Amino acid sequence: MSWERPDPDPAGFLAWSVPLVRFAGIRFRVHFTFLAYAALVLLMAAFGPPGGTPLLGIASNVTAIAALFVVVLVREAARALVVRAAGGSADEVILWPLGSLRGIDPAPGARAALLAAAPGPAASLVLLAVVGIPLGLATGEWAAVAVPDPLDASWLSNPHPAWMEALWITQWTGVQVFLIALLPLVPLDGGRVVTAIAMRSRGEFDAPRVTATFSLVASGVLGIVAMVRVYPTLLSVAIACAGFAAVQLWRLRAGDSVAVSARPEWMPPRDDDDREERERAERERTARAAEERAVDAVLEKIAREGADRLTDAERATLARATERRRGDRR
Repeated sequence: MSWERPDPDPAGFLAWSVPLVRFAGIRFRVHFTFLAYAALVLLMAAFGPPGGTPLLGIASNVTAIAALFVVVLVREAARALVVRAAGGSADEVILWPLGSLRGIDPAPGARAALLAAAPGPAASLVLLAVVGIPLGLATGEWAAVAVPDPLDASWLSNPHPAWMEALWITQWTGVQVFLIALLPLVPLDGGRVVTAIAMRSRGEFDAPRVTATFSLVASGVLGIVAMVRVYPTLLSVAIACAGFAAVQLWRLRAGDSVAVSARPEWMPPRDDDDREERERAERERTARAAEERAVDAVLEKIAREGADRLTDAERATLARATERRRGDRR
């Protein structure tokens, strides 16, 4: 287990993570915020005041954290597979308590961005059905058990078999993740929908800035509502998403500053006429980044298993990258 911070800039903390599992050629890693959240919940359950956490007892909170890991992993695994099948890239996915922070990059275009938002809710609905139907059949309480109130955990106040409590906590956690992820904030599912809308209305070049700005404002509104209504979970989500949006805006502005400083004084300022050229350059940059990630994965496989284990597709990836780099040097 090792911490990684591949980015050299101050915003590189978005990559601080530890390895979790490898599935279908995709490496899943756990962001430090996930581990910090789990530690905080357990500390509050063990030493905090009564009612400090929605669930009572360390055992229930451990079950809830394990359920959160499973729910998030299933949702993001489904998203990564769909995005990769649609022409995007998903080689190394970094998970936080509400999904993926980075590593799942859809193909260019608003339709691909919208497609990337769908697998999360779809996977959640499947999980809710898989867990909820047995609970409903076993208890006969469909409203309170199979579809629990995400703000109320009082069902656990009465004794139940351990397996039933574990399933209920998993269902309760799944409902919370499903609903919170629909909020129109980056990097949640709702934020991906906002990104797709921004791409269609403003273009791919301006979409990240529009989405991050909207998310920052919406997070502020959500935070105020959460404080007034005393919803600590929603307040935490608002703070986390506001921080993510602020980092995105910081990076975009830093990139603009570098571009402006490198621009010759004699060159006239850009206007809307060259937006298509900028979008084309952005698509090329995205494609090149995806190619670099694919090459890194192939080189890692060579180091681990040897060149003889490469598939035809992996050999073709190396050949394309080598040919492109030769062309760049000419």
